Amino acid sequence: MRSTDNTFMLRAIELARKGRYGAHPNPMVGAVIVKGGRIIGEGAHLHFGAPHAEINALKACRGGARGAALYVTLEPCSTRGKTPPCTEAVIAAGISSVFIGALDPDTANGGKAAALLRRAGLAVKTGVMKKECEALNPAFNKFMRTGLPYVTLKIAQSLDGKIADAQGRSRWISGPRARLEGHKLRAEADAVLAGIGTVLADDPSLNVRGVRVKRQPWVVALDSTLRMPRRARILGRERVIVATTRRASVTAMKKLSREVKILVLPSEKGRVSLPALLKALGGLGISHVLVEGGGRVVGSFISQGLADRFICFVSPLIIGGMESRNSMVWPDALNAARKELGIKADIVSIGRAGPDLMIELKFNGG
Repeated sequence: MRSTDNTFMLRAIELARKGRYGAHPNPMVGAVIVKGGRIIGEGAHLHFGAPHAEINALKACRGGARGAALYVTLEPCSTRGKTPPCTEAVIAAGISSVFIGALDPDTANGGKAAALLRRAGLAVKTGVMKKECEALNPAFNKFMRTGLPYVTLKIAQSLDGKIADAQGRSRWISGPRARLEGHKLRAEADAVLAGIGTVLADDPSLNVRGVRVKRQPWVVALDSTLRMPRRARILGRERVIVATTRRASVTAMKKLSREVKILVLPSEKGRVSLPALLKALGGLGISHVLVEGGGRVVGSFISQGLADRFICFVSPLIIGGMESRNSMVWPDALNAARKELGIKADIVSIGRAGPDLMIELKFNGG
């Protein structure tokens, strides 16, 4: 593979990241158009429902694109959705060759656009920096292949693994920079999830602050018996889902359903079934869920093997105490049933967010 191909694809990858907070649930995609060894047009998919990267690159072209090469991080769309198919625009513009990073992860469509472009007489090369291009969109890739959301867990904890003391005090374990990084994680997701324990203890808004977004993510609350206070801050949000079970009062369901979307799901040991929840959220088109706690909720996702990524902010703070609250909790019987100690994850990165550590781990090859 020519080094110049990598150079132009690297620029396309850089452009794709401009859609970090706006493209989802669509993928982040970047595109550059090259003629005579120079970039004459470039673009990215910035917002869901907005023009795709290839269209923006064609619009930005300085001079005609006829005979030029297109470098794009993801196989162009070939079907009509919210926008016309990009393959039609690429062919009509007279592009002569297309370099594709990743193929469409939908196994029913992957490779179809490449074949269509070849039939139209364009030279097509796939797999240019494939690994790096696929890494742009783990949530989109999983959702297309399975119909299930990608699950990111986020915890801010003390050095000794606590999220609150025995009195429930938790503000502030993490510093301002770590909290801003947390809002960036919210801005990347389609939905932010918390358990009713967190709602009752902290009354969080679970919205994005400090990051510009065109629309706020869904809020999902796990509440198996509908203990949700009528004045809870999340009820003032525009898109709210409360996941409950048949243990909840029918009267309470009717009242709450006037304000939010209610999902009545199967229960497991008295709690909302998380596999059933993820399937239901996927059915609503939610492709990426950020789970913010508390300890039992995060622990349930980990112990059931349902987490893909884990972002842990560790503060240089020691809370101590006998009854302080642990950041991840699940029944000891689950540990006793395992042959090996604990659940292992792969460390992706370790960095700083102000005085706090920011550690990214992945599960399940996520």
